[in-house]
Amino acid sequence: MLQSVSERLVERGHDVSVLTFDCAALPDFDSPRGAGLTPSETINGVRVTRVGPASPRFQRWHQWWLKQRGGWRTSAWLFSDNVWPLRPPSGLGLVLPLARMKADVVVSANWHFGMSYWVCRPRHLRSTPRVAFPILHIEREWAHNPIYPRMFRDCDGVIVCTEAERDFVRARGGHTIAVSGAGVDPGHFIRRDGAAIRARYGIGDRAVVGFVGRQDTNKGVPTLIEAMRNVWRRFPDSVLLLAGQSAHRGERVSEMLDELTEENRARVVLIDDFDQRDAASIMDACDLLVLPSVEESFGLVMIEAWMCGKPVIGADIASTRCIIDHGVDGWTAKPFDATDLADRILDLLADPAKRAGFGERGRTKVLSRYTWDRVTDVWESVLRRAARRSHNRAPASHERQRIPASMKGEVS
Repeated sequence: MLQSVSERLVERGHDVSVLTFDCAALPDFDSPRGAGLTPSETINGVRVTRVGPASPRFQRWHQWWLKQRGGWRTSAWLFSDNVWPLRPPSGLGLVLPLARMKADVVVSANWHFGMSYWVCRPRHLRSTPRVAFPILHIEREWAHNPIYPRMFRDCDGVIVCTEAERDFVRARGGHTIAVSGAGVDPGHFIRRDGAAIRARYGIGDRAVVGFVGRQDTNKGVPTLIEAMRNVWRRFPDSVLLLAGQSAHRGERVSEMLDELTEENRARVVLIDDFDQRDAASIMDACDLLVLPSVEESFGLVMIEAWMCGKPVIGADIASTRCIIDHGVDGWTAKPFDATDLADRILDLLADPAKRAGFGERGRTKVLSRYTWDRVTDVWESVLRRAARRSHNRAPASHERQRIPASMKGEVS
């Protein structure tokens, strides 16, 4: 999302710099060496600077500080009883490069990580306005972090993905909140070729139930595998397609795949570490997309499936209810309920006309509400408004605004 918005802001004449971690997959966050990516480069006009994830020395420093006179008092003043800002990947490594940048506004993206605390410093300690892009999974415990209300108060605006997240943030002191959603580039789906993917993996014309993303418990993949046991009893030729990074496959998912009978295991197709250029074609190869995740801020793969005319099934959680119109363009299923999920899958597999109708109505929704150009319109408006509130001179219309962003993971 940040890549798509940043590149479009550059196309509109803004300067965008991204400060991020040297991480390409989740395991890299626990490695002091990171992923070995290029420390600094420019990608499609966006300047990218990467720093290593936090090393244990920060935790050792904190323990040393607690033993000093006044250490407990100052630590409690900063963090209360919460040492989340010091846990890896900490954002302390971002503070110095951020301070060196001359920016009109700073975006703090992804508040799951403690680095957001260091980016959203109190107002009196910095002059540049901050905009929060927290990407909160409001169903999860971490989204209730007691430090967030203080951080929201110190931000000059908030960008959220859904109306549910907006209400959640507002209840915690957030203000000037804009709902951007996420988006797609319709052009990326023009040359999708699901038939080529089916041929490559020997799927043929069998029905395909697809999942694209991180394969772990909270994403609902164990629930999906269990549901497919029921689906295969009625549709024995159907295929479960799991696509994503192999490094993000949870241990429980691997165990469940190994526990399948030989016959059922042959009905599972794994597409690991695929080229991003194949993403639209992988989605196109599916007859329906299932995302039974209980920790979504938006669920981008659902609108990508709709762009391919495919129906979707999501978990019945607040954020997903903001995207799926139940019974109109998709179904929502009870979280962690394999029986209910199987019933929804069976309903769509048995009714090609319903699949087509759900998919077409979803595609119409995406084109009207969820394109990257429209998302960027929202971001640009929020960033301009925040920049005008700065104590610094507001940039003239002919000047290129500088918008650094802090985010997790790799940019491209």
